[in-house]
Amino acid sequence: MVQAAAGPGRSKAPTIYDVADLAGVSHQTVSRYLRDKSKLKPATVERVEVALSQLNYTPNLAARSLRSRELYRVVVVVPEASLYFPARMLTGASSAAHSAGYRVDVIAMEGTAEARAQQLCNLLSGEDIAGILSFVPRPKSAVAVDSESSVPLVVAGEYDNKMRARGSLADGTAAAKIVQYLASLGHRNFFHVAGPAAWPSARNRKAAYEEAIAELGLTSVGIAAGDWSPASGYAAGKKIAGLKDVTAVVAGNDQMAIGVIRALHERGIPVPGEVSVFGWDDMSESSFLIPSLSTVHMDLETLGARSMKELIARIRGVNTSTETLVLDPMELVMRESTGPVRASGGQA
Repeated sequence: MVQAAAGPGRSKAPTIYDVADLAGVSHQTVSRYLRDKSKLKPATVERVEVALSQLNYTPNLAARSLRSRELYRVVVVVPEASLYFPARMLTGASSAAHSAGYRVDVIAMEGTAEARAQQLCNLLSGEDIAGILSFVPRPKSAVAVDSESSVPLVVAGEYDNKMRARGSLADGTAAAKIVQYLASLGHRNFFHVAGPAAWPSARNRKAAYEEAIAELGLTSVGIAAGDWSPASGYAAGKKIAGLKDVTAVVAGNDQMAIGVIRALHERGIPVPGEVSVFGWDDMSESSFLIPSLSTVHMDLETLGARSMKELIARIRGVNTSTETLVLDPMELVMRESTGPVRASGGQA
């Protein structure tokens, strides 16, 4: 590792010259990599990234700003603490920003819609920000300030003021695919644990479920209204345990599915031996449960990264599409919580 002593017990932080020496390229190439690596050959990018990793190099953004008069601070605006905040989108966005050489500051918007609008206006009028990526909707009262501001703003995803997903994030068509898949395993009698009706995503998933049940000539034994929590899934699971015909449960999210499985377990009903359970969201814990949970994967990291790249392009004056960034098609992930219908009973 290329380091020079800088006092007792300390080492001088590596520079782009150290990175260039280790990668076998010029310091200008390293600088171009930090600005926009897409313009470099893949082999060059790989060599620079290996050198950056080995040296644990961190860009001195303050010095770069002084030299180039460019700003390297990106602000990511998130809602106040919420169980349903899309943290995976933030992870993807932050990774994309760091790869492009930007520092990320996260600011939580709190209070009323008017208070959040004022906070956003204050950010837009700032002089030390390269751009803003917002995970909360742009308030109508901030539109005028937005149009006058020199600070680029990109709104990631489609949410309302209570962080309820809309648009592609609320697409419910995967619920029909779940029903079709379970029907292919012989299941005929279903139960749906729905999310709160105020959420477009919950309504869309329920509608797709009901439509698929009708089209395939299956039976929906019941629908329980949950609130996304494991506790509401547990309450629904206790009800399901008393319905002998149900062999397949479609839950509106992974947490409710976990509650359902717990309730069935307490009643001695094996999953998937007697009842198959399907979730939605593909939480990081879902693959480690016993049984591991079949679920719907939403590539939120990629959407967050795409949104940040859109912002960086605007910061650099690159023409970009004005179309809303949408989520890639959702994928079904089949795991241990689903299986063929039990040999006897449960048939329509």
